[in-house]
Formats: sequence, structure tokens, C-alpha cells
Amino acid sequence: MNQVDISVVIPVYNEAENISELYDRLLASITPISPRYELIFIDDGSTDNSLNMLKDLRHKDKNISILKFTRNFGQQSAVLAGFKHCKGKIIVQLDADLQNPPEEIPKLILKLNEGYDIVSGIRKNRQDFFPRKICSSILAFLISKLMGKNIRLYISSFRVMRRSVIEKINQCKDKSKFLSALVSWMGVSSAHVEVDHSKRLHGETKYSIGKLFQLAMDLITGFSRFPLRIVTYLGFFGASLGFLLMIFLLFQRYVRGVMYDGLTVLTALFSLFAGVQLLSIGILGEYIGRIYSQVQDRPDYVIEEIIEDQPDFVIDDILK
Repeated sequence: MNQVDISVVIPVYNEAENISELYDRLLASITPISPRYELIFIDDGSTDNSLNMLKDLRHKDKNISILKFTRNFGQQSAVLAGFKHCKGKIIVQLDADLQNPPEEIPKLILKLNEGYDIVSGIRKNRQDFFPRKICSSILAFLISKLMGKNIRLYISSFRVMRRSVIEKINQCKDKSKFLSALVSWMGVSSAHVEVDHSKRLHGETKYSIGKLFQLAMDLITGFSRFPLRIVTYLGFFGASLGFLLMIFLLFQRYVRGVMYDGLTVLTALFSLFAGVQLLSIGILGEYIGRIYSQVQDRPDYVIEEIIEDQPDFVIDDILK
């Protein structure tokens, strides 16, 4: 394990057009720091030529390891697989789309050497489309509020970590691991550095607005019980409103002698309580779904093939 100084974990999903440039720029960035490195590419079920290009790179650089998934399991699962496979003292998490420039890695490592356990790269001039930037900002705001003031959350997929942080992450049994929130929850010493951000030149983004919303729901229910408290608040609000409305109708009937159409009042009450109940059921369903996934105890991903410096082989067992 002491033979590798830097491990770079890179999830890949249909990034064939970026792989060659990514490799060249990575080598130019990390070899001046240490010649003892490893590049771990996780092929997350790519349907283009990404896997073949990675194999070609490995023929000329035996410091490359490739983990091939049986299908697309998502970025978080791919990163976790890389974390379990890496051997370096310092681990770099980097996307393959080249929006986070590999040239910024030395800057993050320099900050890490000041005594931090993890350093995240924060984009100072984000080049994503406006709707995605808005959704990401809302997501970051909600998470920071739900997780509490004592937790500093840096939402980033570009970070460097010490091996001790990776070992702590690998101990967690959560079925859905959002790494930014998980690391923040751990309370390890962290910092952030502003880094450049580039436009995507090739391929398409893998995070649509729908996936961001799904990620937000998964993250909120995974790290906060506040939505459950909302159910209690809504129930109290509905009961209080119904009681006050009953008092109002009795006052109008017996004090002022005003009669209301009973069907109209019942329809309004039914619509209110039906909305509250459906919302409450939806929130409870999210938490029950998490319990269901945890009880199933299925792995986060399935590795079909590992290609590394040792003889190539195919494993039949499922790695968690």
C-alpha cells in the first residue's frame, strides 16, 4: 500500500471523446508530484467506445486499473468502487468530462498538506447551463439548512482526501451514499479551494434536472428527519384549521344566524385534508422506501471485470 502515493478515481460513462485528452493532462499534472501513482477508471456501463479506449491506454501504462460494471449504477456507486480498490496515500476524485481541469489537482494537494483531511474544489466561474446552476444552488441551500449549522457542506465531485477518510467512508453501510454530505457528516477536517471550471466540449451531461431532483430527495431523506416533522406539523395545522372552522360555523349559525351551504364547506375541508394526507403519505413513503432498500441489502454495484497490473481476470462474486 505504501508503493502508491496518489490514486486518481475517475468514473466513466460514455466519455470516449474525452479519455485521451484526460489521460494526457492527468499525467502532466500528477507525475511532477510523484511518479508513484495509479489511475482507476470505473466504466459505469458505457455504451460507446470508452472501455476499448481505456484498455488501449492500459497497454502503454500499467499504472491504470479498470473496473467494469455490468450496467450503469450511477456516479456515486462508481466512485465508491474506486475508493474500495485504490491503494494511494492521497486519493483524488475527478470526473471524466474535463469540466474540472486536472491542472488544478496540485493546488488541492497543496492545501491538503496544510493539515486537512479533505479538500474540495469549488467552481469559481461555473460553466453549466443556467437551469442546472439554479437547481444545484437550491439543492445546496436546502441541504445546508436541513443538516444543521454545525456541518460544513461542500457539494463537489472534485476533491482530494487522505487515506484515513477513504477508510471511514468504506465503513459506512448506507445504501445511498452522497459523498459530499457523508464526508461533512463525519466531521473530518475539511477545506475548500476555488478552482477553474470549463465548458463541456464533448458528450452530454449525465445529470438532468430530474436526476438532480431525485438526488435531492434521496439526500434529504438520508440525512435529515425534518420531513417527518413536517408531517406532524401538517397534521397539527389541519386539525387546528378544522377546529377553528367548526367554531366559526357554529358562531355564524347560532350567534349571527347565518347559514352556509354545507356541501361547499365539506368540499373545501375535504380538499384541504386530502392534500395534507397525500403529502404526508408521500413523505412517509420515501422513508419506508429507504428502509426497504436497506433490508434488501443488495450491493451498490456489480463488477463484471477488473483489469489491472496483475493478469486480467473475471470475477463471479459481487463486490459490495
